[in-house]
Amino acid sequence: MEITVIIPCYNCAQYLAETLNSLLAQTHEKWRALVFDDGSTDGSLAIAQSFANKDARITILRHAGGVNKGLAQTVKAAIAGVKTPYAAFLECDDIWRPDYLAAHAAALRANPGIKIIFNDVEPFGTPARVRKLRLYYKSVKLYLKFLNPLTQNYNLVFPLFLFNPVPSFSCVTARAELLEKLDFNPPFAPWLDRWLWLQLCFKNKFYFIDKKLTRWRLHDASLTMQTLDGIKKYGRAFDKAAEAAYLQNLGLAKYCLIKYASLALDLGFTLLMLPLRLILR
Repeated sequence: MEITVIIPCYNCAQYLAETLNSLLAQTHEKWRALVFDDGSTDGSLAIAQSFANKDARITILRHAGGVNKGLAQTVKAAIAGVKTPYAAFLECDDIWRPDYLAAHAAALRANPGIKIIFNDVEPFGTPARVRKLRLYYKSVKLYLKFLNPLTQNYNLVFPLFLFNPVPSFSCVTARAELLEKLDFNPPFAPWLDRWLWLQLCFKNKFYFIDKKLTRWRLHDASLTMQTLDGIKKYGRAFDKAAEAAYLQNLGLAKYCLIKYASLALDLGFTLLMLPLRLILR
């Protein structure tokens, strides 16, 4: 099974070589990679090109004129270049464990109906942020088990209206044909991933691999940090009118009721996780 790896890249020269080395170290060798440079100015393109010169499975892509168009348009353009049934995402500052692709490929072979897979992650990097997000995702895992204790297939409609239970782009593999049909204009730009998963969750279940196959790097320039800063500045990150309009366009207006149910669930989730936060502090 061949999988295309999408690596959007913007000014990540400090981390890119480590990221690409983790790709080359994969025990599952049937992959091709699209490193899409989004107008980097720090030498990232040269680093990516040096890896492509050594391994023909790596292709370098750029926007016309080498301009910067942002993450959404870069991911969209990369997806258009996928020629395999499945695409995996690897952010340019994250690291995969050597068995990442092997674990995803094995799950796909064992469960032919699976269209979207995500796995557990190991946050590392800025210590204060790591502590907070490690606790948060421990809480999320407990929530997922409570939501669906018997299988690894999850309906994420309700969770995605409350929070993003999928920690990073770098833990997801999905059917390429599904990704090609998505809207790439999120109401809150840093949360592109949540916007994409929100669109997919109504008609697709997400398969969860309970292994830390991704090392998720948290640093001051990462989108996760921008997201947290945006929440502090603007309050709730998603524009509810935009979500409602999206549902209406899909003919799923009934799901707008989730807007109201999510408020109660949000409160319930907070109360449910309060003891855990106290225990793990």
